Amino acid sequence: MNLGTTYICVGDMQKSLAFYKELLQKEPLYANEDRWITFGCGNTLSLYNKHYDEKIISREPNEHFNQAYIDDFFADKGQARNNIMILNFEVDDLKQEHERLLGLNIGKVSELMYVNVHMPYWYFNIEDPDGNMIEITGRMP
Repeated sequence: MNLGTTYICVGDMQKSLAFYKELLQKEPLYANEDRWITFGCGNTLSLYNKHYDEKIISREPNEHFNQAYIDDFFADKGQARNNIMILNFEVDDLKQEHERLLGLNIGKVSELMYVNVHMPYWYFNIEDPDGNMIEITGRMP
């Protein structure tokens, strides 16, 4: 398993974009509207605006989101947790890795989720002992 991208969930994309451009002294590698901006800084650092999805999501599966993603999006998460940053790991076979981690029973594992806003993307989450979400992504066979 290799660390893919570290991304930071932000509340104000434009304010965060200005901050990281100054901090890193770089322009982004690419941006997808107001939803996703990626910088190259050794690895990659991306900013993710969940409020973007709030504008386009519905409670029914469609070409953008499957039911598992929709259920997770609208789930009552209770009090705030340490999910300001998400570690995103990439694997060769996502379904196999999902089954492996379910079998280990080392943390709560989500269902496989599908998002297709700017590109097709499959992933699932696993919760660490402190409540942080770790995202696992990869090819779906």
